[in-house]
Amino acid sequence: MLQEFLGESGYRTKSAADGRECLKIAGFAEKPSLILLDYQLPEMTGIEMLTMLKKYSATWEIPVIMLSGKENIEDIAKSHGAHVVLKKPLDLSALMEAIHNVITPG
Repeated sequence: MLQEFLGESGYRTKSAADGRECLKIAGFAEKPSLILLDYQLPEMTGIEMLTMLKKYSATWEIPVIMLSGKENIEDIAKSHGAHVVLKKPLDLSALMEAIHNVITPG
């Protein structure tokens, strides 16, 4: 649903089934302008994935918006490098505003 919404909004998207696939796409394919990262991932948490993204030179500069249904995750996510943390259920207008703010220079 989110991928379809973003595509209809003019963004090119790629999705990953898990953290390993995300690293492969972000580090070796066409470098994305932004990563939307869910806290709940198969095999690892979004915080663990975020830590890995910020560890590698190929991915550390890519801005990350973390999505989470968990309470009290914002400070932890931001301390690990998330630019924005959005609470689920997701408000699509808040998502679009966050995307615009993160990828628009200035």
